Amino acid sequence: MARPMRKNAVLKLGGVGALAVLLLGGGLQLASAGENTGSTAAQTVNCPTVRDKLPAVPASAAAGVERELANLDEEIARQNERLAKQAANPQGGANFINNAILGPLKSKRVAVLDRIEINFNRAGAQRPNLDALATCGLNAPGVASALNSSVKAGNAATGGNNTTAAAQTVNCPTPQIPAVPAQAAANVQAELANLDKQISEANARLAQQAANPQGGANFINNAILGPLEDKRKAALDRIEIAFNRVGAQRPNLDNFAACGLNGAGAGNAGNGNAGAGNGNGNGNAGNGNAGNGNAGAARTVNCPTPQIPAVPAQAAANVQAELANLDKQISEANARLAQQAANPQGGANFINNAILGPLEDKRKAALDRIEIAFNRVGAQRPNLDNFAACGLN
Repeated sequence: MARPMRKNAVLKLGGVGALAVLLLGGGLQLASAGENTGSTAAQTVNCPTVRDKLPAVPASAAAGVERELANLDEEIARQNERLAKQAANPQGGANFINNAILGPLKSKRVAVLDRIEINFNRAGAQRPNLDALATCGLNAPGVASALNSSVKAGNAATGGNNTTAAAQTVNCPTPQIPAVPAQAAANVQAELANLDKQISEANARLAQQAANPQGGANFINNAILGPLEDKRKAALDRIEIAFNRVGAQRPNLDNFAACGLNGAGAGNAGNGNAGAGNGNGNGNAGNGNAGNGNAGAARTVNCPTPQIPAVPAQAAANVQAELANLDKQISEANARLAQQAANPQGGANFINNAILGPLEDKRKAALDRIEIAFNRVGAQRPNLDNFAACGLN
């Protein structure tokens, strides 16, 4: 199934309608990550499977054992979400993952494994020794975590990655924002980034729900879509306030807060990366950049949207992370182009050599990791080579 094209919001600028230029007149400058290499693909925890290490489960212990196996998978999903956030926004030192993720995960697994042993003991069966299964490591980027769910206790265990339902994604409307005053540009840009971050976090929750369903029929509405709407309302309100504070008419963005759901395997409309009317969004698309009418009109990169087939649930988190990388790369290239418009440098080939060439190399690497994510879960590897090269709007 072809990945649908994304809607993108164009941030129009008062006066010239240019995207992402340095705010020289007012002494302000849009932050540029143009020198960054982009966030790395998220790793996942590599925990030994438990189900396939258990002896025959007594019928009277089956419910308790199943409950604890589900707890193990739920904890894996929770820590994978933390690893995805760490990949997108690194924090702490070299030992952060060991100290803040793997260490606490081991402690929780020790407690859960102990409860599994107790379930055997209470049923009059020999208590197994599961201590060696508590410690987890890390998979390479793109490798899914092995789970224990989806197989009944007492059946032959499979271990590994059991088949799960494909994850849905949130479908949020793209805010239609009027021309952004230069003085409000930085604040608007920050809130658009917040909106995209909120979408990514909600999609991570949906991926967890697909792999390990919990709650009743209204769980997604109550635990994911409802809180997402509240966060979007707050971010959209701050965009409105940014206009108001600089004396511009306050837009009404209330209608863009509520989100629905895409079908399994479908992507999301984002909040920009649009240039001259041509969308460049890749899933949770990046954000258009506001600028200053006193500077030269900045061009933006025109990158093809990767046409990705239906994404297996086990690969969803890694594919999502790489789509976010592609959008970040576009944003960084647009920031470089904005700098170039405001302060030209180099010769005639500067943009090709210093911006478009490196962007193509980064996109090739991210697209290759998407292909690998399919391959590692046994799905047919798509060929995304033709989506690496970008032009200019």
